[in-house]
Amino acid sequence: MITIYPAEIIKTDTGVRLQAPFKMNNMENVLWYEVEEKYGDFLTTERADAFVVGLLWLAIKKVQNIEVVAPISERLYFTLNNYLIPVLSKQYGKKTIKIRCSELAGQPVGNTGAVGTGLSCGIDSFSTICDHLHSEFQNYNITHFTFFNVGSHGGKRAQKLFTRRANNSRACANELGKELITIDSNISKVLRMRFESTHTLRSMSAVLTLQKLFNVYYYASYAPLDYFHMDKRNPAYFDPFTLNMLSTESLHLFSSGVNRTRFEKTRMVAHYEPSYKYLNVCVKSAKNCSKCWKCLRTLLSLEIIGKLDNYGSIFNLNRYYKERARYISKVLEKSSSDIFLKEIHDEMVRTNFKK
Repeated sequence: MITIYPAEIIKTDTGVRLQAPFKMNNMENVLWYEVEEKYGDFLTTERADAFVVGLLWLAIKKVQNIEVVAPISERLYFTLNNYLIPVLSKQYGKKTIKIRCSELAGQPVGNTGAVGTGLSCGIDSFSTICDHLHSEFQNYNITHFTFFNVGSHGGKRAQKLFTRRANNSRACANELGKELITIDSNISKVLRMRFESTHTLRSMSAVLTLQKLFNVYYYASYAPLDYFHMDKRNPAYFDPFTLNMLSTESLHLFSSGVNRTRFEKTRMVAHYEPSYKYLNVCVKSAKNCSKCWKCLRTLLSLEIIGKLDNYGSIFNLNRYYKERARYISKVLEKSSSDIFLKEIHDEMVRTNFKK
């Protein structure tokens, strides 16, 4: 049994922290999320939603029911118990667990009506900005950007990478005239699980801490809806389902960009000038290394589109050209088994791209 106790807000030397103690098999621990002090008033103590979602993978993995000694949003309680948990448990070959709580909260948490999205400055992130920063739908236009430290920045170097990457995102947010909200957390130390297979719940647990701020939140999609399927290694393939199950009476979560392929997103981003200064796709360092698989995939796509030279200030193009032939060979070899390389290969054929 995992027992989650009521959350509290405390001040730290670096900000304001929302934390909740929990107990599993008589071992006590604390899960926390920290924001800058100016966002402290938006932290949600009235619901245990963030902590239930944050600890859900741990409960499923350990086959532990969850007892919550605090209110949970009624919609979330309903969708988790009836839909998301049974689906995830079956997918991972685990016995279905149950959540029980002391109080259901059916009324929305009052919020400011803000609209958020993550600003990693990657292709998926920038395509979300292109779609939802200045659209005709005023109540759904982005008002705030976020940047989380919930596992995507690795292990020992995580805090340093988080800080350096956040600086790039903050500069971009400033240029776009929006605030950047950073959230730090100890969720990686609590879960001790691979980020890639748990990222959606980790990230949305951070969003759920700010239900007093956000009414709408866009989580950038990984792949188009055409590739929807249950995948143990990468839950991004079924994000449209998961995000609906994690929405509450107060917070509406959307999988943005599911209507486009990665190459289509890249083409759209390549015509968006802020990306020429801030695009950041590297999986190895805070700046684009120009030779990891993700940098090379992006750079080849940009070359095919005819926009590569616009990115010379943030990529080492000489380094790319040294790797280019080898990477094109990989695209040709692996295009039948990798959906993103297939998109590139198909575009090379369509445009008669000169290798």
